[in-house]
Order: sequence, then C-alpha cells, then structure tokens
Amino acid sequence: MTATPRTADLSEDPAPVPLSEGTQSFTALVHIKPGRRERLQQVLATVAARIAAGERGPLDEIGTVHSARWVILPDYGDEGGLLFASDYDGTWDEYIEDFAKKATESFQLIYDNCVGWPEGGATDIPAFKEYIKTHELTPEVYYRAYPRATVRQVNSALRLKRHLLDVFDAASE
Repeated sequence: MTATPRTADLSEDPAPVPLSEGTQSFTALVHIKPGRRERLQQVLATVAARIAAGERGPLDEIGTVHSARWVILPDYGDEGGLLFASDYDGTWDEYIEDFAKKATESFQLIYDNCVGWPEGGATDIPAFKEYIKTHELTPEVYYRAYPRATVRQVNSALRLKRHLLDVFDAASE
C-alpha cells in the first residue's frame, strides 16, 4: 500500500526562486529634518503601540506586507536617519501604489519629518515613487525562507490550522 503524504509533510519546491520572483525586500534610508527627531519618535511610538495592542492598521489593509520596521539611526547625519525595511508580495510598483492608496495618512505623519518628502506626500504618486527610488537601498544579501508563500497563503494556512485544531479538540471531548 502506498501512503499519500499529508500536506504538512510536503516540502516547498526545492528549485531556487529568482530574486525577481516571490517575496521581495525593500529598504530605504532618509535623513530626519532638523528639530524633528523627537516628533518622529512620538509618531513611531504611536504606531508601535497600535501594533502591540493588536489593532488593524494600514499595513494590514495593504495585505501584501510580510514584515515592516522603522528604525531611527541616531548617527546618520545631524538629526539621524530613518531606516525602513520590509518584505512584501508583488511588484515594486504595486507595493508603492498600495502604500500611496492605503497608508497615505501614516506615511504623511512619519515622512513629513524627513528631508525631501514631497509636498503632496504619497498622494503625488510620481513624486512619491521618485522619493522612494532616491532613498532605496539594494541589499547585499537577501534570504527568504519561504519565497513563494504570500501573506494571503500564510494567513489562510493559519486559519486552516486553527480550524483543524478546533475540530480535533471538539472530537476529543
């Protein structure tokens, strides 16, 4: 008798995924405007508190962001720098346009404290894209444990796991 492997036992396709496909990385570094570091820290603290409280926010609405982090680098220029790094699904253009459409207010609150932020902010999509391109950093190394797994697939698998565990718990009662 031949056993059919369970889905959980199947490994992801071992073929390498080109960096132009699957999950993508994004990193940008900008200077903080003179006298605005404390205000920026307050904005980021508010974002962090919302995330820690489990509240849904713009990154959840975008739906393709695996992870995102903002870090203030105190020794980058006079006021420091703001480093943003994230991992996302889809193309660069789709990703940036999603931020422009779904996270405009958050990006305005954060990046209004940074040098060169376009007057129209993220709503001026050509200027926003140019700002991003100007400050984007290319990684020397980028590792992806699950390059083919999208945020949607991960969330679906977690919901399925929760459902199955509930079924197993109910059956064992």
